[in-house]
Amino acid sequence: MYKCVTLILSAGYSTRMRGADKLLENIDGMTQLYRIAKAAAENGDTYITLPFRDHPREEVLASMSITKIYLDDKNTGMGSSIAEGVKNIQSEDANVTGIIIIPADMPLIDYNAIQAFFTAHSKFPQSIIQAVDDNGPGHPVLFPRKYFKDLIMLKKEIGGRGIIKKSENTKVLKFRGSVATLDLDTPEDWEKWRSGRAN
Repeated sequence: MYKCVTLILSAGYSTRMRGADKLLENIDGMTQLYRIAKAAAENGDTYITLPFRDHPREEVLASMSITKIYLDDKNTGMGSSIAEGVKNIQSEDANVTGIIIIPADMPLIDYNAIQAFFTAHSKFPQSIIQAVDDNGPGHPVLFPRKYFKDLIMLKKEIGGRGIIKKSENTKVLKFRGSVATLDLDTPEDWEKWRSGRAN
């Protein structure tokens, strides 16, 4: 029996937003963080990393049944966030066989995109599964259990790219457009994207 869970990375500080929080930006009447957390939670068990307890992002998640993982203002880079997340997931549920890792700032990842990873894991339970779109490889990425130890060893800003590169067993999930690669890091990114949606 295979059990997949989702880990949302939401512990960064949005430093390029010049005082604003990209994860609290509004999309269709809801914040980006709420939107992606809702899509994940509707698919199954979901964990999310946060910089610290009582961070403003935590209020957005109050109505959801999601396990929160606080980094307590330690290094909140992608590698550290993944490592803490995977460590907590393993301690919470030893039956997990796959973890879908999603950065929280990706506005085109929705319920259906996440659901596709659950389906893929049941077909290829020993494989890394990576989202690819018209621009190339991106996120989400699903790591099966045999890679959990490697993920826990990640540090600072170094994500799982090196693990994927070394793997000889990676499958891809193909998405159209920029679903797997679009992230919005600056006010200008958000303005440009919203302008494009309006046209």
